[in-house]
Amino acid sequence: MVGYISRWLAAFDHDVLRVLAPLSAALLVSGLDDLAVDLLWAFAWLKDKLSPSARLFPPGERQLDSAPRRRIVILIPLWKEHRVIGEMLEHNLAAIRCDSYEIFAGVYPNDPETEAAVRSVAQSFANVHLAPVPHDGPTSKADCLNWAFQHLLIEEESRGAQFDIVIVHDAEDLIHPEELRWMNYYSARFDFIQTPVLPLPTPFRALAHGLYCDDFAGITRAI
Repeated sequence: MVGYISRWLAAFDHDVLRVLAPLSAALLVSGLDDLAVDLLWAFAWLKDKLSPSARLFPPGERQLDSAPRRRIVILIPLWKEHRVIGEMLEHNLAAIRCDSYEIFAGVYPNDPETEAAVRSVAQSFANVHLAPVPHDGPTSKADCLNWAFQHLLIEEESRGAQFDIVIVHDAEDLIHPEELRWMNYYSARFDFIQTPVLPLPTPFRALAHGLYCDDFAGITRAI
């Protein structure tokens, strides 16, 4: 009996190894992209240490004010965000120090509460646009953003004018009052800009919410 169990365990170990070998190879291959990013960062760091480049100094008020005004669009994908989107829009519309931007909020037809919240703000602010998705949700943020972008293209065609900068934000983002002015300034030199998203402080008892915010702290919004 003991011999039988030993042979069975040996055969089982052999089968496990046969499974683990390709799995280990797959994990190694899937981690190569992370290694590539690390190597590129190390190369850039070493290059900067050996041959320091000119630093970018933050622009002052005069530089921000004198930069040519570009037309900016903020895209916001929404699904079941009726409890926060109205307040988010109103807060940011009052806080943002820029007069050449518009907002396109993507909503789904089977989410009438969120649609009503956005429509309520849009009735008071001409630069807020409802961007309905043609099918029920939820799908993905990418899908919702793609349809919001289609509404942007329709708006461009109807006006005969193009927007210059596209920014992505979430339904709970508190946009820094100077963000758009800085993006307007740096977009003259860069095609792609990222800004950090910082979580608001939460008490320790809100542990799950705090971890969720920490996850989003590393995410950036790009134009």
